[in-house]
Amino acid sequence: MNVLVLGWEYPPFHSGGLGVASKNLTAGLALNPGLKLHFALPAFVYDKVNGQSGHNEFDLVKNKNKNIKIKKIASTINSPYLNEINYQEFLEAINLPQNVKEIYGKNLFEEIERYALEMENFVNNKKYDLVHAHDWITFEAGIKIKNKQNIPLIAHVHATEYDRTGGNPAENIYQKERRGMEKANKIIAVSNYTKEIIKKEYGIPEHKINVVHNGVETSYKNTQKKERNPHERKTVLFLGRLTLQKGPDWFIHIAKKVLEQKKDVDFLIAGEGEMMPRLVKDVIENELKDHVHFLGFVGEKEREKAFRNSDAYILSSVSEPFGLSAVEAAQRGVPVALSKQSGVREVLYHSLQADFWDIDKMANNILAILEYPALSKTLANKATNSLVHLTWENQAKIVNNIYCELKK
Repeated sequence: MNVLVLGWEYPPFHSGGLGVASKNLTAGLALNPGLKLHFALPAFVYDKVNGQSGHNEFDLVKNKNKNIKIKKIASTINSPYLNEINYQEFLEAINLPQNVKEIYGKNLFEEIERYALEMENFVNNKKYDLVHAHDWITFEAGIKIKNKQNIPLIAHVHATEYDRTGGNPAENIYQKERRGMEKANKIIAVSNYTKEIIKKEYGIPEHKINVVHNGVETSYKNTQKKERNPHERKTVLFLGRLTLQKGPDWFIHIAKKVLEQKKDVDFLIAGEGEMMPRLVKDVIENELKDHVHFLGFVGEKEREKAFRNSDAYILSSVSEPFGLSAVEAAQRGVPVALSKQSGVREVLYHSLQADFWDIDKMANNILAILEYPALSKTLANKATNSLVHLTWENQAKIVNNIYCELKK
């Protein structure tokens, strides 16, 4: 079976979990006999990953898997998390000749339509059995390919506009999402939490939706956690994009509440995003600058160091379809406190949970982790063990079954 995968990010050049998930799922799928996959990647990301321009394709997993090829597709869209404003800022900032810039869409939605036409042309003289589109920016392209080649379309929903905006969706993005879901033969949701949003807010019938949780990477280096001096400050970590959806402002509220009862705690914020200026202002106004520290964007080595040095991890999201960073923390033996408004709580049973807005309970959960070593150790060990079977290979087998069902 030949499958065309429409993705938008590729680690290490990614700004969130979608790129990690789409890459690892595709690599897992390629282990299934009889599957050949082409992964369509925008030119701006492709060139970074490949390291040299002028190549038409390269192995997704170099020297390991010959069943996957990446295809370079002309597009200025460099992230699945774009909105109209930051797409315009990006387009104005990139150093392209004017005659080249004129090729691309003058706004995000023009560019999405132009990308869809690029993909429609790309499949000329090619034959695919199925198209698998990751998140809303690729849905229009998926629809055109479905119609042109008369093949099934899978719409893979990693997040919705309801998640990204805290329940106040931009109408134009919402309509693009809904159209993609309506035209898809099957929808893959990354959690039951997301499935319920798709049913309720987009009116999609349940029989079209399959839940496939994200997997966990098994290739990370399991580094020894830092030995703690009893008099050293404890450390609590936030890792994610600094956007409304991820709740970094709620993390600061929780930090303030914890510090009212326990002074020897540092709170680390790893990530970047449009909320950074507001968060810095909140920290200063609440006199938390000696305890709340901004790390900015962290690469792989810095992320591993942050996990190794942390005593607790908070996922404070307002609406989190899954939450790969919480899984990464649990894998590395860091006890996790979760927002109940998250999909990852469906697989991280051994975690402390509260509504994101319940600052008192969130703070109490963190205090319990920091002050009771036996509880902390139990949470860490049980959470790590519960993730053993949640591999990308296993999750890919579930997706492959959906492929086979559609081809019957």
